[in-house]
Amino acid sequence: MKIATSAYKPTWHDDWQSLEGRLDAWIGEAAAQGAELALLPEYAGCEAALVGSPSGEPTPVEWRDKMQRVAERYAKAISALAQKHRLYVLAGSLCAIDSRGESVNRAYFCGPNGQLDWQDKMILTPYERNEMKIVSGVELKCFDTTLGRIGVLICYDVEFPLLARRLVEAGVDMVLVPSATDYAAGQTRVRQSCRARAIEGQLLIVQAPLLGGVAGCEILDLGTGRAGAFCPPDYGLPSDGIVAQGETDHEAWVVFEVDPKAISAPRASGQVGNVAHWPEQDERLAQVTCREIG
Repeated sequence: MKIATSAYKPTWHDDWQSLEGRLDAWIGEAAAQGAELALLPEYAGCEAALVGSPSGEPTPVEWRDKMQRVAERYAKAISALAQKHRLYVLAGSLCAIDSRGESVNRAYFCGPNGQLDWQDKMILTPYERNEMKIVSGVELKCFDTTLGRIGVLICYDVEFPLLARRLVEAGVDMVLVPSATDYAAGQTRVRQSCRARAIEGQLLIVQAPLLGGVAGCEILDLGTGRAGAFCPPDYGLPSDGIVAQGETDHEAWVVFEVDPKAISAPRASGQVGNVAHWPEQDERLAQVTCREIG
């Protein structure tokens, strides 16, 4: 299959038609290169709140509220484009209201036949908790598609191995990671966590980072990243564990052909058996014995 992952930078638009035009051209470009699945980054959906002219200095909570007001409209717009261009689209994420009436960071997943679902961020950064005042999601999902079973971990989520492990146990063939990091250190944490999860889960991990520097929008004032796809370094797979990658801070699609089943094949016949041997950790974690060596 062909997958397209992107480093993407939101921008201001005079009106909604301008936004839809940009998204149509962007997703259409991925489809024209044969992509069957396309990824946008975490908070790419904030672009739906960047309609009009910058005004004042909205707080992070006010930006959260702006996103919530347009979340459903944004999801429907991306869903329509997924149908138009005949591919699956992970629409990045934006703030939305969940069934509890709470504010969450939600990544919409759109299918080529009009299917629409989402994954909410499970573990929030300090900025999201303290400044944006959003709350964690309550349900970890996987999506059965014609391309295989797919899971989503939003940015910080991928730094927590047990979330990825639960998706592996649910039988996912790949995990998509939309991300947004302000500084190089944050991008390194997420990228290295993606690579670690690929090794632990012996599966494909695909990352799409947000690029920042959007005037008048505090939550998008910075942003750095490098789109990439990662696998376990094992028989028949890249020895560095990198399936594909773009350039740092370069806005573009990275389109690559891959067989997720081939990437997970080492689970049965690899040099190591991370997935099979994972439960052995539990047997050795009953207690930690501390000894004094003077």
